Formats: sequence, structure tokens, C-alpha cells
Amino acid sequence: MKQPTSHSQWHGTIALIAKPGGPQTGVGRYVQMLQHGLEAEGLRVSRVAPIAPPLPSMVYFALRRLGADVRTFLMNYPVWADYPSADVYHLTSQNLATLLLFRRPPGRVIVTVHDIIPYMLRNNPQLSTYRTFADRLFDWLAMRGLHRADHLVADSHYTKQTLIEHLGLAPERISVVHLGIDHERFQPRVVTEELRIHYGLPSGQRYLIYVGSEDPRKNLGTLLQALSIVRRQHPEVELIKVGRAHFMAERQRLVTLAEELGISTAIHWLDEVPEEDLPALYSLADLCVMPSLYEGFGFPVLEAMACGTPVVAANAASLPELVGDAGVLIDPTDVKGLADALGSVLDGALLREWVCLAGPKRAAMYTWERTVAETTALYQKELYERPATHVQAV
Repeated sequence: MKQPTSHSQWHGTIALIAKPGGPQTGVGRYVQMLQHGLEAEGLRVSRVAPIAPPLPSMVYFALRRLGADVRTFLMNYPVWADYPSADVYHLTSQNLATLLLFRRPPGRVIVTVHDIIPYMLRNNPQLSTYRTFADRLFDWLAMRGLHRADHLVADSHYTKQTLIEHLGLAPERISVVHLGIDHERFQPRVVTEELRIHYGLPSGQRYLIYVGSEDPRKNLGTLLQALSIVRRQHPEVELIKVGRAHFMAERQRLVTLAEELGISTAIHWLDEVPEEDLPALYSLADLCVMPSLYEGFGFPVLEAMACGTPVVAANAASLPELVGDAGVLIDPTDVKGLADALGSVLDGALLREWVCLAGPKRAAMYTWERTVAETTALYQKELYERPATHVQAV
């Protein structure tokens, strides 16, 4: 079969395998933007959600009575799906790779790996997020399933390296395709008084913003300790924490820590923030902080930079790859170092001016158009340059 000379001349059929739901999460946003972009390129796209295996309904009812919501669990780590006819089957998240062990699609299979951090931290009692034995077992099965894909797409070079080091996958079977951000949405915004009133963020204060969960790997304890140090010199500095509390035990630990540090009134826990309000909150903040120990891809640093907000981020995982020299990178285990970096950006006019100018230029490199173009090129390469099935034994 002759390969088209450009991706715009190829009109293949793609089945996107994805969990139900919208763009409220990073993965959901990726699926939505990828689907829209592929359709705009003229490809025929069908979106397929996993389904529960066809067991008698009484089995699911009995398991639910025992406290096991198996249907919901099997949406996250599926074992069954009905596949349409397609040229390429694209699993849009690594946890969906359990399908490849139980019900592999009939054609070429690509899997996007956002990160394998839960698996990497499975034996770390402080950072592991496994709640049950089933979490541990099915995530292990998903990692095994990745070996049965024809090709993998990693969000970052960091994620690709973790696949090589922790799963023993061959480098040539993994391509890096960075994600994008919506530059029409994420740009500097005028901060209205209505927004300040709605979120309880009065003028006259200076704000740090963190967007994300309380997953222990996000390292928010270090951020709170650094904030308490910064406030000794800058009592007007407060923290805006945006995002639902997906880890309630960790949220409570952080609330207790804030009380012990005497900074409880300086933290704004904003659990429910519509995405359309995020650009204005970034614009309101004096700087964005992301102190994560592990991060597969950090949307918030790019979103903040696109809004002209200075970024202080951990010199760890994928964050240096995204931030480059357009922000301030710190050792995420060094509380004083983080506090000093925050103070330097807050006080340093020249440093602040530099990162405010460099940030938008850096963020402009990350577009969904580029993500779609590179993904489409991978589809073609998989179909035309690697015609033989390539499944690595588990």
C-alpha cells in the first residue's frame, strides 16, 4: 500500500477508545481536542467507551451489595469493549490497556501513556495512591497490556523514559507527542471585581496559585511550609488552591498542617472552578507554583505562562521539559529553596519581567494543532511503514 505524501491527503478511520465523560480532566480534554482535530483533518473518527463484560445482572447487583461497584471500576480498568471497524484503534489512556489482555482490537493499536506514576510509586507508603488490592492488580495488568500495543505515545520525554526504565519497553516503540493548550482561552485576562467577590479574593493581597489535586506526589506540604516562611516578610501573600479534593485524607492532613503553621486564613480552597474562570484566576495571581515530585505532563504551568503569569516549578519529572528557561525551577524537597524562589519572583522586578515575557513565548510552542498533526503522522507510519504486527510478549 502506497503511503500518502502528507497527512492532509490521508482519510483513514480512527476508533478512539476513551472513558465516558467530558473535558473536566486533563485526559478528557485530550480526548475532546484530539477528536475535534482529527475530524477537522478529514479523518473518520468514532469514539468508543468500554463496557462492563456481559455477565448476568444479578452478579453485578450482588457485588454492589457487598460494596464493590464493579461496573464503575471496569470503566477505569476495562476488560470488555465492542469495537467498530477501523484502520487504527487508539486507546487514549494507559489504564485502558487492560483491554489488550482480555479483548484486543482486531487492527493496529496505539496507546497514549500520560504517566505510569501510580505503578512507579506502588511500594512507596507515603506516595502510593492504591486504595485496594484491586487497584494494584489492575494497574499491574494495564502495565502488562502496554506490551501488547503496536506503538505507544508518551506525553513527554520524561514519560517515555519511565516506560523504558520501569517496563522494559524498547525506545523505538514509543513516540513523544506533547499535548497542547487552548490559546484562545488561556491568555491574559482582565480581573473583574465580580470574580474577586465570587471567590473571596480581595484586592490588596498578593496571590500564589496552585491548580491540581492533593495527590501526595504533588508535594503540597512543602508548598505550605514555604508559604509560612514567605509570609514572615510578606504577610499579604496568600495561596489559591484550585481543584477538587480527590484525596480526602491528604486534604485533611494539609488543613491540619496549615493550622499548625498559622496560615489557615491565607489559603483559599476553591474546589469547584469552571474552566472558563481559570484564565482570570491565573491573571489575578502574582505567580503560579507547581512543586510536584512526579508529573507526567503539567498543564497548569503552560496555562499560567500563556496567561503571562510567572511560574515557579519543581526541577523534577516532566516540568523542566515544559518550562525550559521561561520560569524558575527549584528542588522540590528544599523548603527554604522554594521560599527563596517565591520571594525572588515577588520582589525581583527584572526577574519577574523576564519570566512574564518568556512564559507566553514558551507556552506558544504547545498547541493542539501540533498534537493532532504529529498523532496523525504516527497513524500513517504505523499503517504504512510498520505493516507487520508488532506485539511484545509479556
